[in-house]
Amino acid sequence: MVDIVISEFMHKNAVADLSRDFEVHYEPTLGSDLPGLSRAVRHARALIIRDRTVVDIPLIAKALRLRVIGQIGAVSDNIDMLSCEARGVAIVRAPDMIADAIGEYVVASAMTLMRGTFFATRDVMQGKWPRGHLVGREINGRTLGLIGLDFGARAAALRAQALGMRVIGWDPLLKPTHPVWNDVEPVEFDALLTESDVVSVHLPARPEFVGRLGTAALARLKPAAVLISVGGGGVVDEAAVANMLAIGRLRGAAFDGFETEPLTSEAGSIFAAVPNLILTPRIADLTLESHLRSSAAIVAKVRGALNL
Repeated sequence: MVDIVISEFMHKNAVADLSRDFEVHYEPTLGSDLPGLSRAVRHARALIIRDRTVVDIPLIAKALRLRVIGQIGAVSDNIDMLSCEARGVAIVRAPDMIADAIGEYVVASAMTLMRGTFFATRDVMQGKWPRGHLVGREINGRTLGLIGLDFGARAAALRAQALGMRVIGWDPLLKPTHPVWNDVEPVEFDALLTESDVVSVHLPARPEFVGRLGTAALARLKPAAVLISVGGGGVVDEAAVANMLAIGRLRGAAFDGFETEPLTSEAGSIFAAVPNLILTPRIADLTLESHLRSSAAIVAKVRGALNL
């Protein structure tokens, strides 16, 4: 009888660790196979996922012996928390294990988009020499605005400050007494939009945040601002950003999360021919190092929940 189901990719060392003491069903694509997942979890005591496996009421009802769900990587909204609480199913995560990866992604994207010169490779290869059009901007002395102060945002703040940036933040989920405000200057939402040279969005796709950065909010950004979205899909209006980039109203943008995931060719068509743009498939939190750290941390927490 299977003890632990792992429905998305996990570091091989972590899978081997669990397999020494448990009967493990490891199938990295199982999260996309709802009938197969329902059968697999029926007698499992633990389920380990990332952000693609949807843990909803019907799945919880079928998982008769489930005691713990471990989520690797970034916190997502694919788990019905109320159903898990009602059934006494624990949720364990390790968001601090991926913070460095996200922090580096944000700062690297900011530097790339502010400088604007790293997209010239093809022109240079073809014998062009567009020096006059590639005068970028430095991030030293600029302001980074963080919308949402999760672990990744805090890691980005530390790196940005080391590079000479002022860091401001807004997060309605944190109390004014939270220690993060000792390192990040708190500001109101509108002030963050108007004062920031780089805006990095880390809010989850909760109902109160979806559409938060729509046309009206985005219009308050500086014309030469850079926008980075590493939070939940739908928090930032993708079409509005694409349009602003196309008309030169924004300097650049990076999206690591989308309203439609995986991004379809139809949904992605709004970004066609848009300049100074980075699109990535939910990999801000994923490096070789973070993959190993977060997988190992989830193993330890799942073992603790199962008392072994």
